[in-house]
Amino acid sequence: MTSETSRFREDLLLSIITGVLVTTCWFLITWRYGFDFGDEGYYWYGAQRVMRGEVPIRDFLAYDIGRYIWAATVMFLLNDDGIWGARAAAAIYLILPVCVGTFLALHALDTRLSKVKKISFGIAVALIFNLWAIPYYKVFDYGTSILIIAMLVIILTSLSPSRWFGAGLILGLAAIMGRNHGVYGACAGMLAVGFLAVKRKNVSGFLQPVLAFIVGTLLSFSLTFVMGAFNPGFIKAFISGVIDHVHSTTTATNIPLPVPWPWTISHGIDGWILWFSKVAIGTSFIALVLVPLLMAVVLSRKRLEDFTRLNYLQTAGAFAGLMYAHYAYSRADLPHLAFSIPPLIFILITCGALIHKVLPTMIALISLSVIMMLQDAPILKSAILGHPMETVVMNDSKIYVRSFVVNHLQTAEVAFTSTPNARENFLAIPSFPSLYALNKSKMPIWEIYSLSGRDAKFEEAELARLRQAPPDVVLLSDHGLDDRQELRYSNMHPVMYSWILKNYHRIDAGPLAKLDVYVRNSRGPVQ
Repeated sequence: MTSETSRFREDLLLSIITGVLVTTCWFLITWRYGFDFGDEGYYWYGAQRVMRGEVPIRDFLAYDIGRYIWAATVMFLLNDDGIWGARAAAAIYLILPVCVGTFLALHALDTRLSKVKKISFGIAVALIFNLWAIPYYKVFDYGTSILIIAMLVIILTSLSPSRWFGAGLILGLAAIMGRNHGVYGACAGMLAVGFLAVKRKNVSGFLQPVLAFIVGTLLSFSLTFVMGAFNPGFIKAFISGVIDHVHSTTTATNIPLPVPWPWTISHGIDGWILWFSKVAIGTSFIALVLVPLLMAVVLSRKRLEDFTRLNYLQTAGAFAGLMYAHYAYSRADLPHLAFSIPPLIFILITCGALIHKVLPTMIALISLSVIMMLQDAPILKSAILGHPMETVVMNDSKIYVRSFVVNHLQTAEVAFTSTPNARENFLAIPSFPSLYALNKSKMPIWEIYSLSGRDAKFEEAELARLRQAPPDVVLLSDHGLDDRQELRYSNMHPVMYSWILKNYHRIDAGPLAKLDVYVRNSRGPVQ
């Protein structure tokens, strides 16, 4: 066994051990904190419906199929489709990219590091990746971006057709997790191929690897077509969704927010810690583009023969970073920054290693990560800032949530007790799929999460579903998303809203209720 092979196995084993241990410990510490009625339910409710034989995209509005198949499988094996099962399924998926990311960073380091330093480094890298994995139901996006970087490293470090075939398998599976990953990964892959061709000053020897990459991508993405073969109507719905997303701005999944540039943050309004946190977040949005761009320029001037493993990882981070920055800017908030930041993390880690400042770099990255996470991570806001959390029991699990979550749950109970069997037959809109997941009931419409306006034809199709089995009660939050009045449900879905007002009457849900509760006017046919 060569020393290189021995080191590869040693680094791989260490990465697996640290990745598994750190991710498991972080999950056990944090999984009870926080709850989201909208985005969490978009994942959790979908996984439940798959367990019950439904098909994402065809039977309900959904992300791409990968995360639902994964979560439903794990929840089935755990025999738990409640909130713990859903969160555990996400954490188990996260183990893979954390281990891969830790290995990429660890294997790129100087071989002179002692075992103690290598173990400490592996733990630190795994911790950083876990800190940024927020919220938990987005780990399928966050973790997949790490796998795309691994794909790029494979492409950059070898022209072996078998390795490029493996890289293609990664891209195809990434696209199943989210078609945006397929686009970002493919574009970054083309940059990598172009970079190699320019550096080698010829394209000879690329044909077989590129063909192998394409075959691997198609093979792993073929799970989508297998789904279509066994589920009539899925492919039509899938293609329709892609066309709508490309050609229509009204069905965009992300509602834009202004970029929080650091110079726009007011000094000390929320305290100096949160001010610094916001400034760091704003600076990160600049770094997402600037650092990969500068790194790409620097590496373009370096001879390929002089590249080290660190340089290849930096190149992969630069190309992936330039692609994934698009997602961060599509809705400039902390969760979208988190999804896009792994390439930047890799670049910063490798730069620290190049100047032989590994320990200070890791301390700085962990510290900055914690400070920035104060804006969104419930456990850090509670433990460090002392933000109050209330306790609720969900599917026999004790969960710590913010007060508005308790308010919504109490209002839902008022609605359920107002009419017999309402818990099994209700409509909660526009963003409450988690309420259905909690009660393990089916949502009566296809659009389980309403973020944008729809045309009258779409609304009439939804009303046709409601008329077949009219809900006994309706829970409605008619607030303006991001405080924009045009994004109130009554403005985005005027036909549906008018139908509710015509066939239901509002009841008093209490003076503190933040949701409107409507009860059917009669047991007769709805209009």
